[in-house]
Amino acid sequence: MKKIILSFLLTFVLTILLSVFTYAQQIKSYNVDQQIIKNGLPADWFLAESRGYSFTIERHSKDADKTQLKISSVRDSNGYSGVLMLNIPENLEGKEIAFEGKIKTEHIAPDGFAGLFLQLKPKVDVENMESQKLNGTHDWETFGVRLKLKPKETRSIAIGTFIVGKGTAWFADLTLKIDGKDYTKALQYPSINKADTIYNFNSQLKEISLTTDNIAKLAHTAQIWGMLKYFHPAVTSGEWDMDTELFKFIPNLLASKDQASTEYLLSEWIQHFGPFQPSVEQSTIAAEKIAAAANNEWIDKLPYTNKLKEKLTALSRVIPVVPNQYIDYFEGAGNPQFHEYSYKTVQLSDVGFRLLGLFRYWNAMQYFNPNQKLSAQPWDQVLTDFIPLFVGAKTKASLDGTYLKLFSKINDTHAFSYLSDYYHKDIFGPRAVGFMSGFIQNQLVVTGLSDDQFKTGQELQVGDIIMEIAGKPVSDMIDSLGPYVAASNESALMRDLPSRMLRTADSLLMLKIHREGRESVFYIPTRAIESIKYTDADPKPAIRKMKDGILVVDIGVFKDSDTQRLKDSLQGQRGLILDYRNYPSASMHDELRDMIFPSEKDFVIFSTSKGMRPGQFKYTDPVKAGAVNPKAFTGKVVILVNERAQSASEFQVMAFRTIPGSMVVGSQTAGADGNISWIPLPLGYSTAFSGIGVYYPDKSETQGIGIVPDKIVYPTIEGIRKHQDEVLQAGIDLIIKQ
Repeated sequence: MKKIILSFLLTFVLTILLSVFTYAQQIKSYNVDQQIIKNGLPADWFLAESRGYSFTIERHSKDADKTQLKISSVRDSNGYSGVLMLNIPENLEGKEIAFEGKIKTEHIAPDGFAGLFLQLKPKVDVENMESQKLNGTHDWETFGVRLKLKPKETRSIAIGTFIVGKGTAWFADLTLKIDGKDYTKALQYPSINKADTIYNFNSQLKEISLTTDNIAKLAHTAQIWGMLKYFHPAVTSGEWDMDTELFKFIPNLLASKDQASTEYLLSEWIQHFGPFQPSVEQSTIAAEKIAAAANNEWIDKLPYTNKLKEKLTALSRVIPVVPNQYIDYFEGAGNPQFHEYSYKTVQLSDVGFRLLGLFRYWNAMQYFNPNQKLSAQPWDQVLTDFIPLFVGAKTKASLDGTYLKLFSKINDTHAFSYLSDYYHKDIFGPRAVGFMSGFIQNQLVVTGLSDDQFKTGQELQVGDIIMEIAGKPVSDMIDSLGPYVAASNESALMRDLPSRMLRTADSLLMLKIHREGRESVFYIPTRAIESIKYTDADPKPAIRKMKDGILVVDIGVFKDSDTQRLKDSLQGQRGLILDYRNYPSASMHDELRDMIFPSEKDFVIFSTSKGMRPGQFKYTDPVKAGAVNPKAFTGKVVILVNERAQSASEFQVMAFRTIPGSMVVGSQTAGADGNISWIPLPLGYSTAFSGIGVYYPDKSETQGIGIVPDKIVYPTIEGIRKHQDEVLQAGIDLIIKQ
């Protein structure tokens, strides 16, 4: 009897506990389906800047027991959009959130569209169907918007139904689902580790004393944190949030009194994440297929005992867990895709999130940058040098500048970045001039006066040499602004510097100009950088027929639709010039595959870390260009390049270079090839890098080197003044003289 009573009591208590837990986790229904109507609108939904639109509840067209929503523009109104929204003050756990429903449209204007809206707030992510362009007249059809859930950064959810522009749309059968199930079945975040949520928007770190000892301890923590993040199976499988673990660990580390206690804390921290098993298996990849081995020299440099170093070495030999919560790879090219929190709403004053940005970026480059070995400075030294800079970067301008200097250290022209703003206004200035310029014969020269040129009363001329900008010699500006510009080589740096140098916060920019032996001062009006549109005052057609039987193709203008016209035009021509001094609008080497290639040849190989331990890279098999074609074009093929040829341009030139007798004319290209990968950073910042390595078939480098022409030709100041294209003329001369 006692056993029965005890069993009953245990069952009763368990039932009560489960019911309490279930009740605590239950999600309220928020009228997502719009079936509860109040004052003529769905209850709890609200209008968002919807003047000029009517909102009507109608009987459902297929189910008499339900209703549907109609949004319609009012005739002769000036309204831009009609939006009905619902805020859901919940933060839900899961992988994906989907807002779906049926939509019917009638006479929605071509420049408008109807859709569903889904947002994770604050500033986490948003989707609104704009890319689908649902306009015109369409019968009922199911549509949806989806986002990856990021509960750590999310505080609430917003959904909406809307139209933009003139017309009418109906909405019905709306649902909100988490991982395929109704949202009311989801768990509230956090379902576990509730105490750790204090770190979601505040690192809890106070000011850090920048002693030599503290800088070293922070550097060692960053390195060990990165190895744990990308190697430890319990971390990579998603059991640990390494951003939070970093914030929890740093205060204890900084409080350590001596090297022995620091080592003890680091060792215990590694143990904290659980056991791991290093692999003793030999790699099955042949030595000649290894593009780069992992660089773990930093382990040997640690000032700790061999016991800790051996533990880290063992960790570096763990077989990677797939999938990895922080990293996977794009299909096809195999460049890495990073999964990180963006922390768009944290405060810039939070030193923990500033350091997190440095640590995250440093480790991403340490383990997933195929060109990391090309960095001009030892990478572990970069980490040590930048810790005090990030700790001290307490303003928007100083943090932007510190990030830009950090990104430049990888020597990659692909290191684009979105920081506090797209244009980096606090570093270079929010205003710019409308003319074009470049370095010609080591002088900063006005190279073009576009349609956007401002009328000043004392206008510049093409060929003018700029000696000073706002009272500063050009050489001084190169030295001061160069460290903020990411570039693979000197050619790319000198290409990108002029547009930064000619920025200002002032409405007028003073220039000292040298023209025909005389120096003059000009005050050039400026405009907000967002309004500047650099356009070619003399745009070229995609295909030009020159005299002497020569065709010139402007790669920046040529489109797929021009292929047949080019094929027809090639008949009987003496030569073909492909002008790659721009970014291609089409995959030219594919478009012309059966036209000008007489045979198929290897032209490129790549390297990727996909399927490898972090830090290791393997070569892919060679990729071929062309096709066997006895009827291929027999004339001379010349390819024009300069510093503006980058990435896809360089890639395609490598293919065309396999054509027998082809010649590359011009100057060194930008030296940045391969698909780019983006790294999310705290405060909503992000940056990119070349995510795969690109090599010639003999495995020689292209990164930093670019395309080295067969015939080197630079434009001259005199040629610029006379509006002569000296590089093009050199290509023409090669064809004529063959």
